[in-house]
Amino acid sequence: MGVLHGTFFTGGRALANPDTILPVFLSNFTVSKVVIGLFSSLTGSLGNIVSALPQMVVANRLESKIHKISVLRLAIVIRALCWFFLSLTTYLFAVPHPKLTLYLIFSLLFIFTFMGGIATIPFMDIWGKSLPSTLRGRFFGYRQFWGGIFAIGTGSLAATILSNKYILFPKNFALLFLFAFILISISYLALGSVKEPVEEVYKERLPFREFLSKAFVILKSDSNYRRFLYVQILGGAGALALPFYILYAKDILKIKLVTVGILLLAQMVGSVLSNLIWGYLADFAGSKKVIQISTLVGFMAPLVALGISASQPKTLLILLFVLTGFFITGNKIGKSKFLLDIAPAKKRPTYISVSGSLTIIVASFPLIGGLILQNISYEFLFMLTFLIVLIGFMLSLKLQESRATANEKIIP
Repeated sequence: MGVLHGTFFTGGRALANPDTILPVFLSNFTVSKVVIGLFSSLTGSLGNIVSALPQMVVANRLESKIHKISVLRLAIVIRALCWFFLSLTTYLFAVPHPKLTLYLIFSLLFIFTFMGGIATIPFMDIWGKSLPSTLRGRFFGYRQFWGGIFAIGTGSLAATILSNKYILFPKNFALLFLFAFILISISYLALGSVKEPVEEVYKERLPFREFLSKAFVILKSDSNYRRFLYVQILGGAGALALPFYILYAKDILKIKLVTVGILLLAQMVGSVLSNLIWGYLADFAGSKKVIQISTLVGFMAPLVALGISASQPKTLLILLFVLTGFFITGNKIGKSKFLLDIAPAKKRPTYISVSGSLTIIVASFPLIGGLILQNISYEFLFMLTFLIVLIGFMLSLKLQESRATANEKIIP
């Protein structure tokens, strides 16, 4: 059920990809790179601002609860409905009321990501309880591998719809969001059916102030966890440029709309090719290696972007989006497994929530990228992205695998 959820969710989200489809859609309403960066901060592939907001509160309330899946089910129902109303809003209001449409889309994406923050704690805790460390890498890899395969198909569908001269704006994007709603709803039916294992928890819920104090003690005492958070933030600086690669191709290199679908496919192919590699590497060599290699790929992407010229953009553009696919999936798998491996069972919600709350920094990067782009240039943005992610890579060399994980017998 976990793999089925990952498959349909990834396929559905590809129809409204935050790094390709969504920026192009929003460019119909605004030329402001800051506004587009703000939207990407709501839905970004490496983290988003709003989902970070509720995580500490949710972790505090759930840490003493044996069963957490009821909270997960409520959150995912609301998240699915957001895509239905996104489709309806686009269809009804995009042309006659563009400003209203922009406000409604912002509100719906805000709700979608906020509920995602609520869902993150029970979601990660359930898989932490369900899976031994030596299967977690492949589990997350299989989810994204089959999701990537499916996303290639939905990416082809997106390319077909966007290039169809009979399906004009806003019907083309409304149709994409409707299909996204259907596929994401199927994924949530699978996730909601998961049986939650029972594990020992704290007997009483701490007052929120004491919970925060405990979180600060963990940050102070666990140097490996603290270093992991630094790497998560610096490596996540790849999000500075992620939503703007497609706009660079559209505005500067003058690619056609149909090429947007091709570049989305390139990103999906990068994801698919890398997922099984990341999954097996995480289980057999350790999630530290996945974090290091994916961060290495992360600082290569802006270098490739800097090397693209208008005279021959296609080959390097495709390589750029393949690399972003490798980077995003490696970042997710490495980060998820490493976090679950180093977190003690009873403190798992706290470790997850602190990590999730700090993604607010990563999530702000697209907005910062938009501000830079509005006032300086694409070249400066890409170079800055390269330098920050490079620092994250250097720091990742000092991470340490969990000792318990290193001593576990590998499950074939």
